[in-house]
Amino acid sequence: MPIVPFVIRAAASMLPAQANPGPCRRPARPQTAAFRHAVQHRTITRIGALAALVAASFAPPAPAAELADLEQAAFTAAVDAVADSVVQIHAVGGLDEIDDQQLAQGATTGVIVSADGHIVSSAFGFAQQPTSIIVLLADGTRLPADLIGRDDNRMLVLLKVDPSRPLRAAEPAPLGEIRPGDWAVAVGRTYGLQQPSMSVGVISALKRMHGRALQTDANVSAANYGGPLVDVHGRVQGVLVPMAPQAGGAGEANVTAGAEYYDSGIGFAVPLEDVLRNLPRWKEQKDLKRGRLGVSFRDGNPHATRPVITAVWPGSPAAAAGWKVDDRIVAVNGRQVETQTQLRFEVGPRYAGDKLKFTLRRGAGADAEEIETQITLADRLPPFRHAFLGVLPERTAEAAESQPSDDPPAHEQSNASTDEEDAAADPPQDAQPADEPASDTASDAASGASAGVAIGAVWPDSPADRAGVEAGDRLVKLGDKPVASADEAVLLLNAKSPGDQIQVAIVRDGQPQQFDVQLAELPTEILSASDLPRRPAADEAADEAALQELKLPEIPQTARYFAPPKDGRRHGLLVWLGPPGEETATSRAAAWRRICRRDGLILLMPEPADAAGWAADDLEYLGRLLQTALARFDVDPHRIVVAGEGRGGQLAYTLALAGRRTIRGVVAIDSPLPRTLEVPDNSSNERLAILSIEAEGDPLALLVRKDVARLTEAGYPVTVITRRANSDDAAPDSATRAQTARWIDGLDRF
Repeated sequence: MPIVPFVIRAAASMLPAQANPGPCRRPARPQTAAFRHAVQHRTITRIGALAALVAASFAPPAPAAELADLEQAAFTAAVDAVADSVVQIHAVGGLDEIDDQQLAQGATTGVIVSADGHIVSSAFGFAQQPTSIIVLLADGTRLPADLIGRDDNRMLVLLKVDPSRPLRAAEPAPLGEIRPGDWAVAVGRTYGLQQPSMSVGVISALKRMHGRALQTDANVSAANYGGPLVDVHGRVQGVLVPMAPQAGGAGEANVTAGAEYYDSGIGFAVPLEDVLRNLPRWKEQKDLKRGRLGVSFRDGNPHATRPVITAVWPGSPAAAAGWKVDDRIVAVNGRQVETQTQLRFEVGPRYAGDKLKFTLRRGAGADAEEIETQITLADRLPPFRHAFLGVLPERTAEAAESQPSDDPPAHEQSNASTDEEDAAADPPQDAQPADEPASDTASDAASGASAGVAIGAVWPDSPADRAGVEAGDRLVKLGDKPVASADEAVLLLNAKSPGDQIQVAIVRDGQPQQFDVQLAELPTEILSASDLPRRPAADEAADEAALQELKLPEIPQTARYFAPPKDGRRHGLLVWLGPPGEETATSRAAAWRRICRRDGLILLMPEPADAAGWAADDLEYLGRLLQTALARFDVDPHRIVVAGEGRGGQLAYTLALAGRRTIRGVVAIDSPLPRTLEVPDNSSNERLAILSIEAEGDPLALLVRKDVARLTEAGYPVTVITRRANSDDAAPDSATRAQTARWIDGLDRF
């Protein structure tokens, strides 16, 4: 018997102890009948060298089958040691599905963490908001349970039962002793009380998901979510959860995120030591919320981009501490921070209410100073509302040349995979802001006839209009920053808030002028045609819209599109999620042809996989299609719009809210939000606008209006128009089409 733990410990010690290896993708392993085969495979691959060591020290050498038996005995003993702390949980009632993802209504697993009846489980098993909860102990005792609180940073829930006797709490594995390569057994009690299920693997990496989880290659799925990941001594390394990288903004957590890694060899567990450390606080506060700072950073590879602040949320902890745009975070609690990823490792595991000491570097060169501040993280940020000057840039060949099509496309964003350790070899980008002033006066910035941004139109009654800015002027500075493109102007305004004062420098007829303006909030009204910049007239004699096809490899669905002739302008992109069929697409293209030619708009009409209509399963296809379209066409990044009718409108909401760094507008026709969709708060670097179109007397109108209020409260500019009811056709009539076109035409306002 003494050789068994020696064999296991020695085998683990011979595995490479990498600090953060990449995700281990292993073929799915059977958990029951073929367990012996799996163990024999592990014996050959993982302890072959150990067998030689044993052979050299003890004679005769043990056969592989005997070593397999020893391994199986060790794993079984480990599961037996923790079995009394593993419970079966039945969550009854609530929702059946979330966005077409069926939710399990059966049992899930939990881990006892205190003798008086506190139990921790995965939030995935409670996504349906159950109306009642029953816990079955290992001996079959049934106890009602209360849901005490949720932890939306680590995707856990805390339950409480009232036992008649003290329960056996799980023993944690010391976090400092867990190493990559250690054996790990994923345990579940979903399928029965008599014998827990188990899947054997190893610890693949530590501090994954920005420091919140361990990674294992044991099979992790709904069969063991909420259960323990245990070592060979029966100590609990962590609580099994599905988990995915969190967005950097202020959005709410998605409890089903990460379920796509089901039995993939990429599983996650929240260290039990972390859970127990926060347990007293959890009991008291009920809900533990992810901590938020209230700042935005530059776009780019987060592993190689320094945390230079581009915007500060008004009313946020960062704003209260006096943080400013262009400040760079250089340390947190005394630990140096060089990249955005390192910052997330410091802040990501923290909760609202935690206090952190930050060191900021303000200024550059000899004038730089380091500032020490203390911040208390918030559970929620005030919704961000974008500042508005009130101009529309001119879309000309000259403007298109300032943004060449061979530049990286707008949809290429920082990688949000689980590979936090795959940092680029390049050093962090320089902290000096890219928009550092090149001169001090408007006349210096206006030294060329084409300097600045040509203004195509001025928004009526906007700050620019009231200050006297006119169409034909060239915007050359905002504050003390020169402006060379519309993108630079938007970036500078993203760092401002409605109500801020700013000096605007323009050039008119070769003469510099300056105005002091008070910025407003992005408008929601639709301009009349006379207020928009003049566009080339559509060719009335043009042939009927000729549709072309866009197909993706290995996907049977076909997307049809109409693209106007190239005229030197970058074209906008309108993705329309309507009913399937070539005839429907041809009819829609004919209705939009003149608008597309006049406004420079590509109309892309994909079809759903199911002839019955759009479903959540189509989202992956739509995401890939959008990326392909952006790579193929020279698209104006400020006019990328997704539109849909009915269920297609709900998918348009889902796609746009998830991809709002790329998508600038969503048009929803007679479409409420998906019922379980978490609406992320608006963010400074993401200028998504929403157009909600409802038919007169539509039965969903009340629900649609409630959702409009939700979106407005989250900080999005929402425009609402009402169209005449038409029971025969959900597509917009000509008047609604004209309004929609003008709304799209104004999306590049700033």
